[in-house]
Amino acid sequence: MTPPPDLPTGPLNRRRALQLGAAGAVAGLLAACTSTDPSSSASTPATGGSAGPSADPEWRTPTPPPTSATAAPDPVPAGAIQDLRSRLRGNVLSPLDANYPFTGLSSNTRYLDVRPAVIARCKDEADVVTAVNWARDNGLPVAPYGGGHSYAGLSTTAGLLLDIGAMNDVTVDLASGTASVGAAALNGDVLDKTINTPFLLPGGTCLGVGTGGLVLGGGIGYNTHWAGLTCDHLTSTRVVLASGDVVDADGSQHPDLFWACRGGTGGTFGLNTSFEFQLVPAPPTVVYFRYDYRGADAATAMLAAVDTLSQTAPAGLNLSSSAQATPVGDGGPREAIDAFVRGQYVGPVDEARDLLAPFVALSPAKSALQERPFWEVQQQVWPSANPAPHSWGDWSRYTRAALPQDRVAKMVDLLAQCPVRTDTANGALWFLGWVGGDVVGKVGRTDTAYVHRGSPLLLRPTPVWETSDPPSVGQDLLDWTAAQIAIVADVTPDESYQNFPNRLIPNPLQQYFGENLDRLIEVKAAYDPANLFTNEQGIPVRS
Repeated sequence: MTPPPDLPTGPLNRRRALQLGAAGAVAGLLAACTSTDPSSSASTPATGGSAGPSADPEWRTPTPPPTSATAAPDPVPAGAIQDLRSRLRGNVLSPLDANYPFTGLSSNTRYLDVRPAVIARCKDEADVVTAVNWARDNGLPVAPYGGGHSYAGLSTTAGLLLDIGAMNDVTVDLASGTASVGAAALNGDVLDKTINTPFLLPGGTCLGVGTGGLVLGGGIGYNTHWAGLTCDHLTSTRVVLASGDVVDADGSQHPDLFWACRGGTGGTFGLNTSFEFQLVPAPPTVVYFRYDYRGADAATAMLAAVDTLSQTAPAGLNLSSSAQATPVGDGGPREAIDAFVRGQYVGPVDEARDLLAPFVALSPAKSALQERPFWEVQQQVWPSANPAPHSWGDWSRYTRAALPQDRVAKMVDLLAQCPVRTDTANGALWFLGWVGGDVVGKVGRTDTAYVHRGSPLLLRPTPVWETSDPPSVGQDLLDWTAAQIAIVADVTPDESYQNFPNRLIPNPLQQYFGENLDRLIEVKAAYDPANLFTNEQGIPVRS
């Protein structure tokens, strides 16, 4: 089936390829699918944005789910829709329009049944102001939609969806080492404008994820450990408030809002229309490394070594590791586990070799250690394109110290017992060593809304499945994920990454924001007292 004519056209660049890929994959869905997520609350308006379903290229690519019908959202009077159309430079879509089914879909297909009453495809900031004023006057909640990659479907709503995809300009000033980034610029757009320049914006690796959602929730990736979080390089942002006013927020203007925009997540205090960043000087080379293993015993030893090394790793060492349950063969379920550790080191090869010696000692099945041009690795190794739409339910947990060795072993034992393990439906364990160290830790826990400073490791059990799978598949994998978290719950703080949101997390706001939550509630009261920008896990208005 061919997408409608107003989907992306023109020369085939990276952004258009990403957009066409996503649109083509969901073309068969039409008016959105009924959720197979046994835990979702589809009736709750939801907004927001975050890092996408994969920060790593190893994500499997399931086939698109079959078409099924869903209830239409509550209708908005035709006169009100026509009023918005007459005032907006961009397009306005209702459920009756031909292009509505292809617009504003969540990348996580667990939430495809949450569909907006109206979609405003904003061309610029003036359109955003118009749409926000219209939504307030008509009593509709507002959700911004940039990349659509919220893990928990928080870039969806039953109210007005602001599709800001056209606001994706990126301008880099090489003289000052700064960048101006549009509200919906993707990681791929930023990479296009910075690659082979002297400067880097440390950010995510999934090319189709919006930089705006990334920075507003913190922003981690393969350069975080040496270069810092994305939000730590934000110098100012423009925000359309619920009142329709537009403000510049920085260290001197609206500093409370600026504080909240560095980790408080998007779609909560207003709609950010642009961001200004101070870029980081890029090193000429890095040492790329990867070590692959097979089987539960090797995976346990490798993950434990990652945990140990992450406690004291120098800033230049950026570690990411995974162990995934694969289809069971003759060796049984414990043998059917593929694991790897990979990353980059900003420094000499000899230093990297010494630091990584524990992984060599584990006799990897494959290994790589080589100095390569920095931008070659950023362009050819770390970036990943959007996977086809599928379902997932990651649950993250920060650590404060090395895990007891028996807990790592229990996590891998449970991985070997993963209830579903096909190429497109399975469980994996990620140990991300990007999040701690002296560079991230030089900013205090309350200096920005991102509170998780001083955590050397981020654990992330990751279940994925196809939306066409029976509901029991998703439920079994979600239960498995919760069981993984239970193994480490008493030896880790109650903290979870806000850009990996999950609707099953107990007390999610406390886990996302810790001691910063009360101040975020105060900022919400000051800038959106009527809760126009709302979602299931958004900052509440104090009653």
